[in-house]
Order: sequence, then structure tokens, then C-alpha cells
Amino acid sequence: MSPTPKPRQPLSRERIVDTAIALVDAEGLDALTMRRLGAELGMDPMAVYYYVPNKAALLDAVVEAVMAEIDLGVDDPSAAAEERLVRAAQAYAEVLVRHRNALPLLLVRGPATPAGLAPVELMVGILRSGGVPPERAVAGMHVLTAAVRGYAAIIANEMADPGERDDEGFGVALAAPGRFPYLSEAAAQPRQDTQAAFEFGLRAIASGLFGTPGAKQRSGGAAGIG
Repeated sequence: MSPTPKPRQPLSRERIVDTAIALVDAEGLDALTMRRLGAELGMDPMAVYYYVPNKAALLDAVVEAVMAEIDLGVDDPSAAAEERLVRAAQAYAEVLVRHRNALPLLLVRGPATPAGLAPVELMVGILRSGGVPPERAVAGMHVLTAAVRGYAAIIANEMADPGERDDEGFGVALAAPGRFPYLSEAAAQPRQDTQAAFEFGLRAIASGLFGTPGAKQRSGGAAGIG
């Protein structure tokens, strides 16, 4: 006697977006087509259009869903503003690394929904609570998110090519210490942990944004990413 087939999951916008993100995570943005999405859902691709009117709307929904995964609960309003900003940026980075294949999408399609804008509001709010004026708070948020995206791109590259290291430039510097004394000096140091270097950078940015003198080195005093 053949087993009873499992009932088909009902189609919904949430299921469509979850499936789209899973597809991007596994195979990259190029794999996300309406035809392929329909196949993954076990549905006619035309059925998807009932919930998302076009491919652009689907991409916006993916951006929204990724941004909505950022854990806003890491924020502690009683903590110092600099610490709050670093924690918020780290929470953002954690999600981007988890969905690193979607990073190119987030670079060209900013969040435009309440769920997507909530993490942005948090960062700007932390800057404002620390005394940064409105126009500089927005600029500071952009600087910080650029750092987070750069870090996520580095991690994505390391995960894609674990055997690859961006040491070629340092090798050139080591071969010509007279021309590149500072790079040669840096190249001779033990390779820094990427996450520790990222935290150092975040704290340096936060320190500058809030106008505090210097940035304290944490996690072994990492001096650079990679």
C-alpha cells in the first residue's frame, strides 16, 4: 500500500518570501526567477503573482525580510551610546553574513517598509540620543552601515574561497620595505582575526561619531580587517 501523499502547503506571501530567501542563500541571486520560485513552491509561477505583483516587488520583499531578521532586542537603552551603536551594527552584520548572497541586493535596494526601516531607525535614534545632530546622525548611520556591508562582503569572500587570502599586496610590500615601510611593518604582524578587526573598526567609527577621544582597542587590539 503506497503512503498517503503529504497535503500541499497553502501558498502565502510569507511562504513565497521564505522560499525566495532560501533559494538565494543556497544558490545566489541569479537563481531567483519567477519560474524557478514556482518550481520550488510546487506551483505554477503565475500563482505567485497573486501575492507579489512582479519581480521588483519580490526583491523588495526579500530586502524587507532580511532586514526584519535583525535582532533589535540587543539594544540596551541604559548602556553608553557608543556601546549601543556597536551592538546594533554587530546585529546587522550577523544577519548580512547569514544572508550574504543577498548582499548585492541590499546595496541597490534600500529598505522601504516599516519592518525594513526599524533597524535604521534604531541606529539613527542611538546617534541622536548620544547628542549627534539630525543631519550628522543620518550621515553617521550611512558610514556605519557601509562598514557592516564591507565586513559582510569580506566574510562572504572568505567563505566562498576559504583557501584564498588577500595577501598578495602585502607580499609586494614585504619585498620592497624601503618603498612601503608601514605596509611592510603591518604585513610582518600576525594575521588579525576578521571579527576582532571589525569590532575595532566599529568602535573607532562610533568613537568618532560621538566625538570621544580615540578608540579603545578590543579583542587583542586588531588593527585591520583580514
